[in-house]
Amino acid sequence: MRIFIAVELPEEIRKTLFSLVPTKFPFDGVNVVAQENLHITLKFLGEVESSLIEKIKEALSLIAKKHSSFTLNISYPGVFPDTSRPRVIWIGTENSKEIKALARDIEKEMEAMGFPSEKRDFKSHITLARVKNFQNGRLLFERINKNFREKHLSSKNINLQFSVKDFVLMKSTLTPRGSIYEVLEKFPLC
Repeated sequence: MRIFIAVELPEEIRKTLFSLVPTKFPFDGVNVVAQENLHITLKFLGEVESSLIEKIKEALSLIAKKHSSFTLNISYPGVFPDTSRPRVIWIGTENSKEIKALARDIEKEMEAMGFPSEKRDFKSHITLARVKNFQNGRLLFERINKNFREKHLSSKNINLQFSVKDFVLMKSTLTPRGSIYEVLEKFPLC
C-alpha cells in the first residue's frame, strides 16, 4: 500500500490555488495536480506492508497529542529544483515553527520505525504540477506566478491563510488518470 502523511487543505483554499493554473495551456509534458488532491505532504512513506499500518497510526496519534492547532499562511509560487529546469511547480506556505516541529516529529518517529530519513530540509509547499517538459514547465510557472500576483497580491480581501487542526494518513493509488487519494485516518491536533 502506497501511503503518505499530509495536511489537507480547506476546499476554498484548494479552489483558490487551482484557479492560478491557466485553463488554456499546452500541457504537453506537464501534469497538473487535480484540485481535490492539493495538500501539504509532511512525510512520504511509499510502499508499506499492511501489517505496519496500525503501528504507524499509533505513532501518529501520539505525535498529534503533542501539537496544537495553528494557522498557516500561503506565501508564493516556486519550483524545484530551479527555474531553468523545473521538475515541480508549487505554491509555498509560510514555513512556520509549528509545521516544522510537526514535520520534524513525524520524520523522527518514522525513521525510528525504519523508514528512510529525508535528506533535504522540510519545505512546506503545495504541489501544483509535475514537469517532464522543462520549456512548458517554465511557461506554466511564469503564468502561475503572474496570476498569483494579479489575483492575490493586488487584492486585500482574499484570505490566503487557513487553520491546521489535524493531519492525515493518506493512501495513494496510482491510475492512468492520476492519483486517487483515500484518508486512512485523521489525527486531530490539541
